[in-house]
Amino acid sequence: MRDLNFMNSLTVDLRLKNINLNVLFPFVFIFIGFLGLFHHSLWRDEMQGWLVAWHSNTWIDLWKNNAPSGHPILWSALIYLIKGLTGTPLSMQLLQWFLASSAIVIFWKFNPLPIWQKALFTFGYFPFWEYYFISRHYVLAELLTFIFCATYQLRRKSYLPAAICIGLLTNTHAFAWAIAFAIFATLIIEWIFSSYQRKTFKKNNFWALDLLISFLIALSLVSFAAFSLMQVNDSASINLLEFDLRHLLRVFGRIFGGYLLIVPNYRNWLDLSICALIGGFMLYVTINFLRRSKVSLIFFLSGISSLFLFNYYVYLGIGSRHYGYYFLIFIASVWIALHPSENDAKSILETTSLKKKNLNQLFAYLLTFTLSVHFAAGIHRTIADFFIPYSAAKEAANYIKKNGWQNEIIFATRDVEVSTVSGYLGKELYYPELKGFGSYAKWKERKPIQSNEVLYEIQEFFQDNQMIDKFLLVLSRGSAITNIQNNEEYYKSFKISPIANFQKSWVDTERYYLYWAERLK
Repeated sequence: MRDLNFMNSLTVDLRLKNINLNVLFPFVFIFIGFLGLFHHSLWRDEMQGWLVAWHSNTWIDLWKNNAPSGHPILWSALIYLIKGLTGTPLSMQLLQWFLASSAIVIFWKFNPLPIWQKALFTFGYFPFWEYYFISRHYVLAELLTFIFCATYQLRRKSYLPAAICIGLLTNTHAFAWAIAFAIFATLIIEWIFSSYQRKTFKKNNFWALDLLISFLIALSLVSFAAFSLMQVNDSASINLLEFDLRHLLRVFGRIFGGYLLIVPNYRNWLDLSICALIGGFMLYVTINFLRRSKVSLIFFLSGISSLFLFNYYVYLGIGSRHYGYYFLIFIASVWIALHPSENDAKSILETTSLKKKNLNQLFAYLLTFTLSVHFAAGIHRTIADFFIPYSAAKEAANYIKKNGWQNEIIFATRDVEVSTVSGYLGKELYYPELKGFGSYAKWKERKPIQSNEVLYEIQEFFQDNQMIDKFLLVLSRGSAITNIQNNEEYYKSFKISPIANFQKSWVDTERYYLYWAERLK
């Protein structure tokens, strides 16, 4: 009897410990993110989203301003709705913090992974840094993917949650279409080949109406997303007959990057080949594990394949934020595979075949290693952000405000880099690329200005504005005038005097130089 009481007490203690950890880790995540709101310095891609919404007075303005970005409007629309919260870019950062925190709360509530693997994922590179501190639309793909996984079992009664997720995912980013397609393919194939799913679903009184409404919602939202992406259809060229082995290996390198956050040097055939082989092996191990659940396997294969084809034929992507979609598909597939409704809560290593047991054990190591790599990168990058500003724009803008120069006329270039300063100042700057005042980068209207053309543009500005004798000059690193001697330099009809420079920035292109430009009389 005493032993039984001891065991019951131990069980209760373990449950309380698990409950505490299930609360503690998300709380730490949310708290650190809140602190990061006030430390993180936005860079140009983040500020672009804020400025597009801030300078839109109507929904029509928002549509027009957002169209050239090449992204659907959902992220800009959310910023537009909350921009008055603080009237500064902090509003957008609060939105990002809320969405990313919600994603992690959902992950901890519904994901079946053990606590220690959840912790590794939570503080990993994508959820803790790229889709958390960086305020961009990628967080929406993460949140909607997790919502689908959390509501996955509801497909027995209704397809509405899945339909909404599909439709909204296509309105976040072109790459998110791969996840939306994976959800769609999974549900369709299950409906066709699973009599159990059809029988269970048809027990609902209004199953036909649910199917119709779900289809219409998904179709409407997907069509709207397609229309928004068509605004920049000239930026993509598709040639289905083209074959390029190097490019093919580069796409495999993106899959490798999704697992291990490293992409091979595309100029080096050996790097490309080795990473492609390792990436292919990791796919093989993952697929063999996911075979325990047909729907998770369908989700993984359809998601990876569609994203792979998009990367190969349409757009490869630039940085980790893009190949992170492979990681999202990977995590979502594992989530579904381990769902109790898919495997009756079997152990990750439980199987009747020794070969499959070994492969599943290998997958367990792969999953742990992948999460550990992401964890190390996430911790490192987040800590670094508290000590090294991501951009020097915030510091430059604060310096201008501190000296009371925010109401001065400001000449700035390159526009795509100094637009971040515009956002922090809350005012339009004169961009020679636009031959006028502006804030966010207008890609279709701008004419690039080379560094050796800056002085000519300054002289032309003085000539066109005879009433202006002096203005503030903000130049990004690539346009800076670094050969000024004796604190000032004279040119044909004006002189330039350096004031300060701001070099502490993780993004080297967003380091700035500040000058006074004054007309000679």
